[in-house]
Formats: sequence, structure tokens, C-alpha cells
Amino acid sequence: MKNRVIKNFVMFLFFWTIIVVGLNLLHGRSFWTHLPWEVYLIFLLSLLQLTTALSKKVISSIDFVIFFVYTVINSSYFGYTNWTSLVIFAIMALFFTAITIFIGNQFKKGDHR
Repeated sequence: MKNRVIKNFVMFLFFWTIIVVGLNLLHGRSFWTHLPWEVYLIFLLSLLQLTTALSKKVISSIDFVIFFVYTVINSSYFGYTNWTSLVIFAIMALFFTAITIFIGNQFKKGDHR
């Protein structure tokens, strides 16, 4: 059962990538800069939640740290000026973590047919 869920998961990411790349080409946008990396992180971390036997606290901590680092790295394009930006990044990391856990739980529910 778990292999089928992982296969469907990978197929979804593959076809979603083709659609996004096709839309980028259609609109004349750059491939790398207009690829929604946040969505890939959400789904890949959900896959981590599916394939490992780690507790929810550990998974949540890993997700939070990865999303926080991702937002800080992405902010290098825009720059941040004070500590309030870091608070906003932490709030966004919490939001992305909640979405990741929700999606991982939905895939787990699909595993019990």
C-alpha cells in the first residue's frame, strides 16, 4: 500500500512540474526563478512524513527549521532590515509546517483502503 501512495505522490509531482514548466514557457518566464519551490518543499516534506516513523514533534521541528531557513535564504533577494522580518518568517514557517502536516495526513488516510 505504501509503495502505491509513494508512486502516486511522485506521479503527481512529475505532472505538476510539467504543467508549471509549460505555463512558464507559454508566458516566456524563466524556468528556475518562476518555479514554486515552496510547493515542492511542502510535498517532499509530506513524503518524508509518510516514509519515516518519526514522531509528529520531530517532523514538525524539521519542517519548521527547513521552512524558516528557506524564507531567510529567499529574503536575500529582498533583504530584511530588522527583527520583525524574522518574526514574519517564523510565522510563515509555522503556516507552511501546518500545511505540510495536513497534506501528509491526507496522504496517510489514502493509504488505509
